[in-house]
Amino acid sequence: MTKGIAIIGAGMIGAAHASGYRAHLPRTGLDARLATVCDMSADQAGALARAWGFEKTATDWREVIDDPDIGIVSVCLPNFLHGEVARAALEAGKHVLCEKPLATTLPDARATRDAARAAAGVSGTVFNYRRIPAIADIRARVAAGELGDPVQITVFYQCDYAADPMLPHSWRYEFERAGPGALLDVGTHAVDLARFIMGDVAEVTGAVATISIKERFLPAEATVGHGHAALSDRTAKVENDDVTSALLRFGSGAQGFVTASRVAVGTGNRVQVEVFGTKGTARFTNETPSHFDLAIMDGAGPAPFTRMLNRPSSPGVGALAAVPHDLVPVGYAESFGFMIHEFLTAVAEGRPFGNGSIEDGYRAAQVLDAIHRAATTNAPVAIDCRD
Repeated sequence: MTKGIAIIGAGMIGAAHASGYRAHLPRTGLDARLATVCDMSADQAGALARAWGFEKTATDWREVIDDPDIGIVSVCLPNFLHGEVARAALEAGKHVLCEKPLATTLPDARATRDAARAAAGVSGTVFNYRRIPAIADIRARVAAGELGDPVQITVFYQCDYAADPMLPHSWRYEFERAGPGALLDVGTHAVDLARFIMGDVAEVTGAVATISIKERFLPAEATVGHGHAALSDRTAKVENDDVTSALLRFGSGAQGFVTASRVAVGTGNRVQVEVFGTKGTARFTNETPSHFDLAIMDGAGPAPFTRMLNRPSSPGVGALAAVPHDLVPVGYAESFGFMIHEFLTAVAEGRPFGNGSIEDGYRAAQVLDAIHRAATTNAPVAIDCRD
């Protein structure tokens, strides 16, 4: 029977899911269709459905979960709803792709992980940055030992979407609904990239968190994503971090440094990864997405950096690239689409979605929880990777 695809949450990230489904569904051979967009705002649901070709809309996520016609669900809601909705969809037998972070608390993330383990459907967490060709290539080289023994990784995820103090207050600045702020919002990606390349984190040895904008004006109208809006004359406290940084110790003994900011003026949406080994270094930033830099010692003196091009044969790209030619950059929308393609292919083939599973979402949640506790207590926090 044809599977209906539903997107629950018609905000900014819901559009990324819709774009990915429309672009890649025809390439998977899966018998499915773009069925429903659900949002508590009927206007937003309707706008997204019309823009990307979905058949109908809904305003209650429970209606979508109860619909036997829906087989695939993307959960694109505010953070505090991720766990509840993802678990309901899993328990209803749906295939589920859940936005990051998996939950705002570790117990909630564990409950979702357990539901995914018990469910028959395919499930995954949105870790789209794994599909950047340079990131996949660096990980493969680390795993193959080309950089020698891993020594250190640094991951910077810096945004400026909240740098303007006149941006209105929203759920993102409430601890109850968003959890730790920049740490969960963008730090989740930084932590996942560190784990993806270097393996499990054994300990957070230290962390610090800062709220740089203490309060914001409440909006006088509805807002979407990180957009500006007319402001009221009332303010509300910002309850979670604008910047968090942490030192990590991996199971291998290597160390890591991750930092996440939503107030880094001028950065836009900047991701930078550097991996240092006993034989070489690899570095990448999405500011230059057509290549990464690699330096390998050969015993003949200092090792210069060599530019490594994105190629059609780069891991995770192949024929999926819109223009599969050397040095043609692969951007955010494309890497997001690669993830959607991989998820739909797993559904079509009836196999687990291994590259960014719900399990991976839970492991990232363990590290995020440990970073938050280390920043709160000013003490190291060990992580049980067997849990």
